[in-house]
This record gives sequence, C-alpha cells and structure tokens, in this order.
Amino acid sequence: MSGEGGEVTRVSAAQLQAIENQLFSLVRQQAKQNHPIELPRPDFWAQVSTLLANIDIELAEVGKSEGWSVKAQNLSRRQGNVRRAVADLTQHRLTSFVRHASTNNLASAPYGDVLGDAKSPLTPLDWQRHDAAERAFYEGLNELIEKYKRHVSWNVLQKGLIGETEQNPVVERGTVQLDSFVKDDGGITGQGPPKVVVKKVESQPYEDPDEDEENRIAKMSAYPTSGMVKPDVTSTEDSHSTESASLEESKNSADETDDRMIRIKMLTDLPAPIMDTDGNELELMEGDVEFCESDFATGLIAAGFAEDASIA
Repeated sequence: MSGEGGEVTRVSAAQLQAIENQLFSLVRQQAKQNHPIELPRPDFWAQVSTLLANIDIELAEVGKSEGWSVKAQNLSRRQGNVRRAVADLTQHRLTSFVRHASTNNLASAPYGDVLGDAKSPLTPLDWQRHDAAERAFYEGLNELIEKYKRHVSWNVLQKGLIGETEQNPVVERGTVQLDSFVKDDGGITGQGPPKVVVKKVESQPYEDPDEDEENRIAKMSAYPTSGMVKPDVTSTEDSHSTESASLEESKNSADETDDRMIRIKMLTDLPAPIMDTDGNELELMEGDVEFCESDFATGLIAAGFAEDASIA
C-alpha cells in the first residue's frame, strides 16, 4: 500500500504471511465454486498489492547486499508464486461473475425452461463483500447481455408466436413509467419497465377551402378596376390585421411547442430500446443528444440516464 508521496507502507512479516495465506486459500476455494465467493476483507486487493510491494523492496535490498544468494532466489520464487496466484484468482472470479450474470439474466425468461416453468433467479450478490471493480465489471456484463438478446431476438426465440401476438397495454401520450424514477438496475421489479403502446392522437382530415387561393389574394390586394374606383382601404387594413394576428398566433404556438421540448445528452447506454410519446422505438446510447418532450426527458434525467443539455 502506498502512503503519501508514493511511499510503500512497510508491514510486519507476520501480517504479510497472513495476507499471502488468505490469497492462496481464496484461490483454492474459488476454483471449486461456480459463483463468486465473498472476499475475506473489503481491502483484500489493496492488501495483496502491499504484499507484492514489500516483497519487491526486500528483494531489491537483498540483491544489493548479498547478490543472487539463496535468500534472493527464495524471494524471487515467492514473488512469482504470489503473482501466479493473483492471475489464477482473477481468472476464476471473472469467469464466475460472467456465469452468474448470464444465468441470472437468462433464467428470468418465463419460457426459458423446456418444460415451460419459470426458473428462479440466483441470490443477489452482496456487493459489500466484493470489490468495487468487480461490481463495475458485473454491471457491464448485464448491459452486454441485454444487447446480445436484442441482436438475436431473444423474446421471439423464447416466446415464439406468443411473443408476436402478445398485446402491450395502451397508455396516453406523455405517460412516464415509474421505473424511470428508480436508479437501481432493472427498476422496480428488477426486469426493467414493461413495454407499452402510446395511444395515437387522431388527426383531423384536411378540408380543402372552396374559395380559390388566387381569388382570395386578389380580394386582399383590392386592386382598383379603373382610375375612378378608390381602393377599399378598410378591407386592406382588416386583411393586414388578420394576417398579423395569424402570424402572432403561429409564433406563440411554436413557442409553446419548444417549451415542451428539452434537449438532453445521454450519460450511459439504455439497457433496452424505449418508446417515445409518438410510439417510436428509440435506442439511445451514451453521448447521444436528443430533443424530447419534457415529461419524457425529465424521466430520463431523474433516472440518471441523461442530463439536461439545453442551450442557454
């Protein structure tokens, strides 16, 4: 373990031997287990680093004073054994994390069993008894598994025609699911938000005006037919007033639409495609910048998937 200024903390020989014994014991235990076993202490890997640092220092000191003596050879052999044990333990643990993540994810499929019975997911891992780097590795595995399931159409493979004909609930436009406000992986149920269909708003059919556009413009211009006829000033002013009011109303409507849109930037990949308020399926990835309706964008920001990227 390094102290201030990069100095290595010297530990007693008894403490170093205890750390070494824990390391070799953990290698033997993990090699026999399919699931990741708990570490003996929260700072286990930091202690192993301290062990190797002290061996390096002692080997350098013996080399200067005694040269390549028997003691130096024993220290070098001990150093190699510790490093080999670290590599073996890391390999076994990463393999067990991969097996646990894939089994826990795929076993949750309701039709994953050949007999049609749902399998119970594995017991959740207690991350207080594992290293933080291992947790980050495990969470990354879950994201990769979800991407793999999308690429191979996992739901179709598992549910078949049932998955094709299964009806999703219909919700009103702007509805935000509760899972959007839960930061834990998998949301409330642990399996992500349910799929929904956004209700489409029926648009009014376009009615073609009876009056021809050229006739309407001619009336608005109010050109005189002869030099004796004066233009209808009142009609012209009323027409300009109507046009100004229409432009102002359109501008206000556009402003209201812009107020409902929020510019966001994705902070992480979404584990699965989501459906916007128009019923379109979106696959948002880290770094994407999108304009979303306020309710939809607020849900993503509250869930920690995105941040507000509005332009000042």
